[in-house]
Amino acid sequence: MIVLLGVLALSGSLAWLFGVLWFLRYFRPPAVAAEGRVTLLLAVTGRTDGLPRLFAALAAQTLQPRRMLVAVEAEADPAFAQVRELEHLLPFPVEIVVAGLDATRSQKATNMIAALARVDADDDALVLLDADILPQATWLSWLATPALNGAADLVTGYRWHALDGAGPARHVVAWLDRALALGPRFVASGLVWGGSVAIARDALARMDLPGALARTFSTDGAISRRARQLGLRVLTRRAVLLPTPPEGGDREAIAFKTRQLQIVHVYVPRLWAWLGAVLHAEALALPLALLALAGDAIAAAIVALLMAMGFARAVLQDHVTRRIGIVEGTPARLLQIAIGTCVPLTAAAVAALFWTSARTRVIRWRHVEYEVLGPDEVRVLRRHAPGATA
Repeated sequence: MIVLLGVLALSGSLAWLFGVLWFLRYFRPPAVAAEGRVTLLLAVTGRTDGLPRLFAALAAQTLQPRRMLVAVEAEADPAFAQVRELEHLLPFPVEIVVAGLDATRSQKATNMIAALARVDADDDALVLLDADILPQATWLSWLATPALNGAADLVTGYRWHALDGAGPARHVVAWLDRALALGPRFVASGLVWGGSVAIARDALARMDLPGALARTFSTDGAISRRARQLGLRVLTRRAVLLPTPPEGGDREAIAFKTRQLQIVHVYVPRLWAWLGAVLHAEALALPLALLALAGDAIAAAIVALLMAMGFARAVLQDHVTRRIGIVEGTPARLLQIAIGTCVPLTAAAVAALFWTSARTRVIRWRHVEYEVLGPDEVRVLRRHAPGATA
């Protein structure tokens, strides 16, 4: 029995370690940079601490956007005033779109639908982005080039948590999220992350995004599903990992990851089940550690190997962090290595985090609580003041 538990736990850890090694094997800066007219679309709510840094980063892009559409729910939303304060930082026009409210989909979907009405024939590509990213200067060029030169219909990247100043719960969340960012691509093939996605002009015309988003909770899930239905070419660009600084404390970090896993549960239940199987296999490290403490030599050897693999993963992920241009302080780096090495505790904590997403009927996203009965069965339960987070 101990050997079986060990094989399962080692298999879970090996899956993540293989993902890191595979990523590093093929990670390289793109060699081609296409030109074109790109419009950015940012749906935002509340006053965001990182928005000034985001605007400064957008101003420094090697591929300058044609314009940016910023979608908010109302002029009373603090995001409206903040964008007005910051738009002078950008060397391209900013157009604020006030979307209004709708009770049958997420507010983000409502905001995006309103902004999509402003996209026109002068746009060669549309790029969706989130307000909490801090993109490198080459981000837009690397993301949009395959959509501009016809190599792909949709191009997506993924977030990479920057951890200076983060609490312990956010470090655990980042440990899981970094593993997902580096995981084998075939597992999440065809999925897009709406925080950074470029859509080619022809693909945008075919997708009818307002229709795809009309009743959805997750814009990412709806876009991914529509792309699969149309057989569009979706490229996950490994080089596009977006630094994402901490937003809020440990409570907000757990709420964020719970919501992300709930979205996977609703929109890609098979992926959610696969992820749960891998996480629970690795979490067998905890009972093995207890057996090792009781004096079992085989369990102790397996746990030692698991801890060595966790240490190796942490070191390799730290290498990725530096490769994508994030310079983290020593405390954050050492804490990630400690979390990786203490795999019996970390894996159990991540498995517990996974189970917070088992119930999906009520999901809170920012200041709105929703009832989610299915991918296209959504209604607003209650609204709080814009800017409230969860």
